[in-house]
Amino acid sequence: MPRMKTAPRRWPLLLLLCACVPVRAEIWRWTDAEGRVHFGDRAPQGAQAQRLEAPAAASPDPELARHRERSRKLLEVWDAERRARNEAAATAAAETAGREQACAELRAELARARQAAYLVRRADDGARQILGGAERAQYETTLADAIAAHCR
Repeated sequence: MPRMKTAPRRWPLLLLLCACVPVRAEIWRWTDAEGRVHFGDRAPQGAQAQRLEAPAAASPDPELARHRERSRKLLEVWDAERRARNEAAATAAAETAGREQACAELRAELARARQAAYLVRRADDGARQILGGAERAQYETTLADAIAAHCR
């Protein structure tokens, strides 16, 4: 017959349930015919038994409470610092991605400018003007300078 196994993930649940069940049992004290004192969770038949009150739960230790409060505050500070570091890293990553995108666009524009037969710009009146040799060289130099200044 195959042996049934309990799934390993069920053991912690079972232990947690056992730990959470409050234990409240009656305690009885009696003396037998020979004079020996006995304690039990049930009163014996025919013997005179005295029911005892279970000791009250111990009052919480104030030092333990202070320790827990300090630990909680420390964890909150650490959590806030971790969140701040993560936000700073995300901001830095977004800035880096934006800068890399802009650099890629500048490089692509410089490559297009160098390969184009002619470059055109719009004048103030809306007319198209073809850039001359000096203007074209100035445009390419401006693009190259921007790439050198902002890109790695």
